[in-house]
Amino acid sequence: MNKQTRNDSQQQRTDEWLIQQYKEGNEGAMQELVERHRPFVLTCICRTVSDRYLAEDIAQDVWLKVFRSLHTYRGDAKFTTWLYRLTRNQMIDTLRKWKHQHIEMTTDTMQHVEGQIDLDLIWSDLPEDRLITRERSQEVLEVLKQLPMKYRTVMVLYHLRDRSYTEIAEQLSMPVRTVETRLYRAKSLFKRAWGQSLELA
Repeated sequence: MNKQTRNDSQQQRTDEWLIQQYKEGNEGAMQELVERHRPFVLTCICRTVSDRYLAEDIAQDVWLKVFRSLHTYRGDAKFTTWLYRLTRNQMIDTLRKWKHQHIEMTTDTMQHVEGQIDLDLIWSDLPEDRLITRERSQEVLEVLKQLPMKYRTVMVLYHLRDRSYTEIAEQLSMPVRTVETRLYRAKSLFKRAWGQSLELA
């Protein structure tokens, strides 16, 4: 195949062609479609969502919906138009949910941090000289801000607002097992970030 033939072949690989290929069982066509439009989806989300981790979570949900509903695409509009609508709807649904779940790093949270939480009670492997003090409270707050929102939320609810696994599960509309898993991951991420912050101090 000469260069001109390859170029002509690539030009024929439109979104519609890839979609049809996927419907006929070509899994690679979907992968190519995702790679082609991944930046478009993330850019659309980031225009509204400033939290990069949340934006990436929404993007993953968008592509999951694409997998599940691509059979409904009829080609009446451009694929990017259909994809944009799906992305927008997913973003709205997620933000509506997070409006009630998101834990802001506010003065109220700061008051919970200052002098009330002993890090040794949260993770006993930290040396005693690293226990939280009033002077450390701002550092703790900054480390919490670094966590992805879904981990930050369970961390604050459990350790700073003294909610049980069951209460958190009810508030976030998720299984208790998911709360346990996220909290475990949140603690691991916090310890790593906390250690890095001390190294930079």
